[in-house]
Amino acid sequence: MTKPTDHYSFILLCLQSPEDKALQAQLESWLSAGATHRELYAQVRLLWEQAPHAAFFEESDAPAATARFLQLLDQAKAAVPAVTLNTVHRRRWWPAAAAVLLIAVAAGWWQYSRTRIQWIAKTTTNRPDSVLLADGSKIYLNKQASIRYPIAFKGRERQVELTAGEAFFDIVTNPVHPFTVVSGPAQIHVLGTSFNVKAANTTIQVYVLTGSVAVAHQQHSLRLQAGQGASCNTRTGEIKVDSTAGNNQLAWRTRELQFTDTSLQAVCESLSNAYGVTIVLDPGISKERKLNANFSNKTLPEILQTLTALYDYHFEQLNDTIYVHLPVKK
Repeated sequence: MTKPTDHYSFILLCLQSPEDKALQAQLESWLSAGATHRELYAQVRLLWEQAPHAAFFEESDAPAATARFLQLLDQAKAAVPAVTLNTVHRRRWWPAAAAVLLIAVAAGWWQYSRTRIQWIAKTTTNRPDSVLLADGSKIYLNKQASIRYPIAFKGRERQVELTAGEAFFDIVTNPVHPFTVVSGPAQIHVLGTSFNVKAANTTIQVYVLTGSVAVAHQQHSLRLQAGQGASCNTRTGEIKVDSTAGNNQLAWRTRELQFTDTSLQAVCESLSNAYGVTIVLDPGISKERKLNANFSNKTLPEILQTLTALYDYHFEQLNDTIYVHLPVKK
């Protein structure tokens, strides 16, 4: 009996995942490569449809499944006579040989599926959303954010990828299996903590709410404690502490904003991040004026109405852009 190859594992995986469009596209490409591929696929598919031996590999008890596999394989091999096939023997030989081949194929697929990590991609549009990971950790996605995470964590590390936008991570503590967020070329390593990550253009911003994290890029690394933030330049690899970081960076999720002697420019930056808008200040507006105010669960129009009352500026919103104008002189 020929030892199963990656071709067998690949075919069996395709038979197991008919809903995986990307995988089925790979299968079509593989089948079009030659008649040998098509013949092999037809044989394995026939065995898969007719025989029941693959069922025991779907159980979660891997050691027990392995033991049963070895026992059945020995029995099946003993049942196959080591003779050259001819027309007379073919019908008698086929069931036993089919069992051997199917068990070998199933074993290859089972071993392959144990090590293969299946990923899920999630992208938000105009509404925030959340993801519950297999280990109980939670990820809250801001609008226009994209993330990739595994169906189940395998190996020593737990890893997810923030491919775009902003997300808040509430990670279950597990010192044996550290957690890593990959965002572009940067990595955020944690054990158990809660923190915010925003990937925009060539800058990745991190703010830690509880616990501690290590932000790494190439040869640069920086450890952050609760209440600290940092920014990473993905082009140069530079990581530096962000002294302006604070809980306002979480306002997109908490809807809590606090301003103490904060310039109007900084206020507008916080509002832009919290509500997903672009705010354009008139060049003539003073950057020295300060704001002292707290906003809790307020809508953006309500906050702009308050700012209009405090300042003599005019706020004009066009779609997702807000223009701040100087008062019209009479």
